[in-house]
Amino acid sequence: MATTIRSADLDFNQIKNELKRYFQQQDQFSDYNFEASGLSNLLDVLAYNTHQNALLANFALNESFLSTAQLRSSIVGLAGSLGYTVGSRAASVAVVNLSVYDPSGISTKTIPAGFSFSTTVNNKSYTFRTREALTATNDEGTFNFTLNGSVNIPIYEGTAKSKNFIAGITGETDTYIIPVSNLDLESVRVRVYENTSTSIYDLYLNINDVTNITGDSRIFVIKETPNGFYEVSFGNGVVTNQVPSAGNRIQIIYDTVVGPEANGAYQFEPNSQLGGLDIDAITRARSSAGSFKEEIESVRKNAPYLYAAQNRMVTAEDYSALILRNFPNQISDIKSWGGEDNIPPRYGSVFISIDFETDNASVQEVTKGDITNLAKDLSVASFDIEFVEPNRTFLEVETVFQFNPYLTSSSQTAIETSVGQTMKNYFDTNLGKFDQSFRRSNMLTEIDETDPSVLSSRATVRMQNRFTPKFGVDSYTIVFPSSIATEEEDAYTVKSTNFYFNGKVCFLRNRIDTTVIEVIDTSTGKSEVDNVGNFYPSEGTIVLSGFTGSLISGTYFKINALPANQATINPQRNNILIYDDEASTASAIITDTL
Repeated sequence: MATTIRSADLDFNQIKNELKRYFQQQDQFSDYNFEASGLSNLLDVLAYNTHQNALLANFALNESFLSTAQLRSSIVGLAGSLGYTVGSRAASVAVVNLSVYDPSGISTKTIPAGFSFSTTVNNKSYTFRTREALTATNDEGTFNFTLNGSVNIPIYEGTAKSKNFIAGITGETDTYIIPVSNLDLESVRVRVYENTSTSIYDLYLNINDVTNITGDSRIFVIKETPNGFYEVSFGNGVVTNQVPSAGNRIQIIYDTVVGPEANGAYQFEPNSQLGGLDIDAITRARSSAGSFKEEIESVRKNAPYLYAAQNRMVTAEDYSALILRNFPNQISDIKSWGGEDNIPPRYGSVFISIDFETDNASVQEVTKGDITNLAKDLSVASFDIEFVEPNRTFLEVETVFQFNPYLTSSSQTAIETSVGQTMKNYFDTNLGKFDQSFRRSNMLTEIDETDPSVLSSRATVRMQNRFTPKFGVDSYTIVFPSSIATEEEDAYTVKSTNFYFNGKVCFLRNRIDTTVIEVIDTSTGKSEVDNVGNFYPSEGTIVLSGFTGSLISGTYFKINALPANQATINPQRNNILIYDDEASTASAIITDTL
């Protein structure tokens, strides 16, 4: 006879059947018809209650682990236990040159921190501000302001705010809540005053910005709370003896920002003059890098890496985690690898490829310099840092699917459009960053689920490189992230879009059954040059020699190659896969089969 009831199942009917089975084995209920009796209602209530408890236990257990948690509050808490600070909203940043003309003969001028500018994006007004004081010296009456020796000045979108607290007794675990959810962590400054009447303060530093903690370090910790606000806390005086004392006034200064909504601003008007003089602002880079709070999947991925790094750079993953933590606004994605994994190997070096949020070259160079300085502070061993540009390979996908028009009310054109959108959604979700692989079977599965009228599908995939000829250069090496298919007797492995060559419109393709690249005249279909290079299947490269083509329009022409394995393309090191929706197609073949 059963003495226990299996109640761990999450299916309601299964739980009810277990309860029924238990009662049926009891002498008191051996002849009951549980479906017809009033006891059936009681079984429903018991099963529902057990079902609820099982679900709650399952949810609670899932929320206890970073890999399975779904609630943002749970993931933020779990990441915090690993020492990971979840990214806040980030201010949009623009780069400007600022100058003032003053013939009075004064030697220096200063623009204070917090000087503001007005701009508009999509008919909405935004305020951008400087975060540091700027200085300039007299150059024949012109004052060009600089920050750390550079005339390229970053200005940040945001509204300056502050909140004051009175410190409690030293040793208490006081936390100070900032009741906003849209602050930018990079803007937070903490000042501690002796009392409420003095203007003299000690500046405390964010623990993430400190590379060496001593007994005299003044540090604070700020993190997101479960309700989306932020809390600031200090030590208890054990590790560092520099903590706020009872009665001290704590002032927390921060910016609230809108995030990506302010991206794209270009015209910036100063909101005030400097000593009665107009400030001339010339924009060098549109505002960019504004973002919402870090998404939970990003936290799930990055928190374990930062925990493993322990604020020191030893492995390649340490470099990625710590650089991303310190430069979240400038970097979209990052990939690091050791010199031993490079091709060719270069021992004693760490290679870093960065996908920047902005295309502005000066911002990128400044960030690279700051990364080098950070590595000097945190790296355990002395390695040379080599920055490598991301190699973006585009994928062209030609999809053909069987379409039964009797299974849908939509037209063939509408279904083809839907399939095309499904392909784009697949790439938007799964590719576009380092270490993201293309898997054709996954894409085809999503295509087949687009509509009941889509019965089956197949796809041909080609790798594409965007190629820009340079004046005075006739030799080029084009690198793909995967091996190229070997030459075939009845198909072309390599082919390009059109360009000018010797005054004619031509394109590149390989000679049938060979790896030789030819220049083909589009008007005649004949070879203009029968050997302008080769492709090398195993290496995944195309080498052009004596090529002097020029662009018809735009900034590049496309050259594509058939991958050796169309089912899976795994980019390594600095390779990123991106979808070319203009060169991709989705075509239906009508059928009446089911």
